[in-house]
Amino acid sequence: MIRVIFCQRFVYSYFGVMSLSAVLKRAGHHTELVLEGSVAKAASEILRLDPDVVMFSTLTATGDFEWSLEVAKAIKRENKNILTVFGGLHPTLFPEETMANDAVDVICRGEGEIPALELCNRLGRGEDYSSIPSLWVKSSKGIARNPVGMLVEDLDTLPFPDRDLYQKYGYFNHLDSIDAIAGRGCLFNCSFCMNGVLRDLHKGKGKYIRKFSPGHMIRELEEVKRKFQPKSFTFVDELFTVNKSWVHEFSKKYKERIKLPFTCSVTADTIDDESAAWLADAGAYTISMGVETGNEQLRLGLLNKRVTNAQLEKAASALHRHGIGVLTSNVVGWPGETVDHAFETIELNQKIKTDYVYFTVFQPYPKLPLTNKLQAEGALAGIKPEDFNATMFRGSMLKQGNIHELTNLHKFFFLVFTFPWLKPLVRFLIRLPSNWFFDQIFILSYAWMALTCYRRHPLQLLAMAFGNMRIFYNDKGVSR
Repeated sequence: MIRVIFCQRFVYSYFGVMSLSAVLKRAGHHTELVLEGSVAKAASEILRLDPDVVMFSTLTATGDFEWSLEVAKAIKRENKNILTVFGGLHPTLFPEETMANDAVDVICRGEGEIPALELCNRLGRGEDYSSIPSLWVKSSKGIARNPVGMLVEDLDTLPFPDRDLYQKYGYFNHLDSIDAIAGRGCLFNCSFCMNGVLRDLHKGKGKYIRKFSPGHMIRELEEVKRKFQPKSFTFVDELFTVNKSWVHEFSKKYKERIKLPFTCSVTADTIDDESAAWLADAGAYTISMGVETGNEQLRLGLLNKRVTNAQLEKAASALHRHGIGVLTSNVVGWPGETVDHAFETIELNQKIKTDYVYFTVFQPYPKLPLTNKLQAEGALAGIKPEDFNATMFRGSMLKQGNIHELTNLHKFFFLVFTFPWLKPLVRFLIRLPSNWFFDQIFILSYAWMALTCYRRHPLQLLAMAFGNMRIFYNDKGVSR
């Protein structure tokens, strides 16, 4: 048996971590979580637990990798025998840079269930683990750079996510809505999304877009319902409606056996009147879909999001017809976007009678197709991952003449959407320098949207707000 500690600083239940833990436990290994914002406290707790392996799931451009690296360094100073394994988006995108750090022993690129299990099994048997697909392994001989391994094509072979891992901290005790995930992968190749990059990484490694069978998913939800008594579920799949027949079967089973409200994400071209009726009958109360920009030329061209304004109108109409609220995701600050374009986004939301608006500032995060395009055109200088903004709610790294007006408009997005008569005043205000007052307008607007849209327990909302505020004001500061 191998003792594995998962370590993270964000108060959130990661599905990757829960899936890895479940797979390892099923094989007889011991897993535990250290959830701590302080580097020193996290390292101290890990050392007290005396694991064989510490696993970090790290994001890029959030300060998450840098924080995890500091914890790994602190662990290694006291006990060099603990194996440190870094997985997640950062080592997947930046393997060489990650392995260049002395405190990193192993990285995993792509999905981790199969390689993590094989790693722990070989460690338990005292065997060499340098040849495991998807892992890069550091040794006295150098770095073994193994190719990405096969995907888990049949998701039903995986055990249910190990939510008990987070109950050490009472994580699910005050959650009115509990997250679930019904599948992996997305059909589309939007230039501002990482999906295409990950699909290319796994090319030839099995089916990329996969769903748990409706029966498997329902059994998982029944277990969650029995253990934690949630009042609703939030499906965090990137695209819930990827398969219409799956939606139909799932909706019938969900209505019969789960009988709780839920929310999920769709695209305007994968939802129709029939699907909306099924989802509404099953209990869907709000469904989110991406608008991104109200300017169709930008959406179809620059963003490569193949959804028209007419499709967005039709989808919103179908959802509303069946009593489902519409939450849209919107972005300002696109390359080449004008202030008029940004106001078009607000106006489109008003036209389709959006119920709730989610609004961010475009961030050219590393390796995105759109970021690569900007760098190739010289519009964005080469920037290290750690230089990017940690939050999508503040400034922009783009160097274009109107960018301060666009980022200012982001702060007033909700107000203009809700009160269209404010548009002339806001057009004047956004020309002023960014300031504390604009930030407060955004914070209050976003808080109101969250309170009215998300069916979350007040304590859960407060925890989310506290974490987001720390990032908003402190960006990527690493707490020691």
